[in-house]
Amino acid sequence: MRRQSLVVLASIVALATVARAQPMMGGGGGMPNLAEIVGRPLPDRGMPTGTVSVRVSRKLPANAVAGVEVSAIIKNAGGDLRRRTEKTDAGGRALFEGMVPGDEFRAEVTVDGKTLHTDTFPLPSEGGIRTMLIADLGALGEAPAAGAPAGSGAPAGAPTAAAGSEPPPFVLGATAGVAVADAALPVGTLEVRVLDEAGAPIRNHPVLLGMIDKSNKIDVRHGKSDGNGLAHFSDLPTGDGTGYAAVVEWNGTRLGTAPFPMPSVGGARAEIRALSHTADPSVMTIGPGARIVLQMHEDSLQFLEMFPFENTSEKMFDPGPGAIEIPLPDGFVGAQAQEGDRKIEVRQNHGMAVHGTFTPKRAILGTTSKNAGHEVAFGFVLPYHGHTRAFVQPMPNGIGPFTLITEQIPGLTVSGPGIGDRQERELGGRKYWVMPVEAVPPGGVLAFTMEGLPSTDATGRNAAGILALALVASAFAFGRRTSGGGKTARVADERAQLIERRETLYADLVGLETTARAGGGPAPPDRRKQLVTRLEQIYRELAALDEQRLA
Repeated sequence: MRRQSLVVLASIVALATVARAQPMMGGGGGMPNLAEIVGRPLPDRGMPTGTVSVRVSRKLPANAVAGVEVSAIIKNAGGDLRRRTEKTDAGGRALFEGMVPGDEFRAEVTVDGKTLHTDTFPLPSEGGIRTMLIADLGALGEAPAAGAPAGSGAPAGAPTAAAGSEPPPFVLGATAGVAVADAALPVGTLEVRVLDEAGAPIRNHPVLLGMIDKSNKIDVRHGKSDGNGLAHFSDLPTGDGTGYAAVVEWNGTRLGTAPFPMPSVGGARAEIRALSHTADPSVMTIGPGARIVLQMHEDSLQFLEMFPFENTSEKMFDPGPGAIEIPLPDGFVGAQAQEGDRKIEVRQNHGMAVHGTFTPKRAILGTTSKNAGHEVAFGFVLPYHGHTRAFVQPMPNGIGPFTLITEQIPGLTVSGPGIGDRQERELGGRKYWVMPVEAVPPGGVLAFTMEGLPSTDATGRNAAGILALALVASAFAFGRRTSGGGKTARVADERAQLIERRETLYADLVGLETTARAGGGPAPPDRRKQLVTRLEQIYRELAALDEQRLA
């Protein structure tokens, strides 16, 4: 139960969601072939500043290598060197966080006995860096032959080498335009008009066209806008099974069309318009489809909130060094954020702060908020006493219609403004109530009352608090990694030993309470106090170790 509770909490969101269509092309670098992106820095302004993501795979980007150690050498402005090591996750990514703009970064990894390394590059003043290391790349990653360079020297619309079988070699960026069919154009022809923030043509500017076929193989073709800001591509495959997207780089931002097919009759016209910026937080809201999940553990409620943010303006929302604030209910404890590319920090006695830029809602057509990097997720604990608990969470930016999910507890009711009829669902042998909830306008309050909560006597409250904190602190549902990095073997071993001792004490405490209740009486107070005191000491030691890693 100790490590599985929050995992279950994350899993049951499937009760309130349906399968979402994947975007035609996803994250990664926007280069014409693998040889041009392997080991090289690909800036991403949507990532937290001071962050580098290293993706490791074999032969093709699709073949992620999980569980290998990626070592990084980081050189600061004073010339000091430090080494950090992170393991790749299931997607083959190792995330290095908490570095300083201007630091020099270089990473290496050993796969199948061969050592791969990135270029040495400085961290940008804004956003982060993505890079990729591919073992046994072979001919798939070879650069174009001499005499056929990419760009303006190549014929307009000329194809480049295949980039593999997975979308990562091509990324849409912020979708700033769409394509429409035009029967007046020749079959297999695409015209892409590129405009700046004021609507003026962007002349003589490179335009990339990504193509993906039924086998998921990606090609990238190169074009260049003319004096009217128009780039031409011809002889493109048509009909179902082949998808396209055009992209440009403009003022440090990657802009593209929404994915589209090439019609079998005539051609298509597309427009990419550069996005201006705004720092006005009123353009942001939490869109429809949010989920709030809660489970009960004695006198504590565990909450997991998943909020899809939407930028309702026509501009890129960029708070600069600021953030979007998400206040949490009074009395919350143990808040933690889902690990991801977007930086989310806990603000004591207030709530969560979400950093980074947000593209306009219209600019994520064809993707989900989550796929566009706009969904944030975090968990926290809310203690309660007695059988009733009010939940009050301010919504300064508002929230669209969402879903509330609770465990089925005999006698439990949830009431409040806009809460609809509950429906029964089951997952993993456990039963839940799923309730639709109406939208809350900006400046409003999300409020509901839970009645019929299971309550224990006061003697178990200390133990319940320890259990709740342990659930949050031990393993967050989404496999959160601490941002400090730089773990030495000594610190890692010491932390592992503390965790093992914590788990043993936790099990002893649960067994003590269970035995006492089965016998109809309280647990021996001296023994309970001893276990709780030792657990508190271990948590203090773990916190101290984590502070060292973050330093």
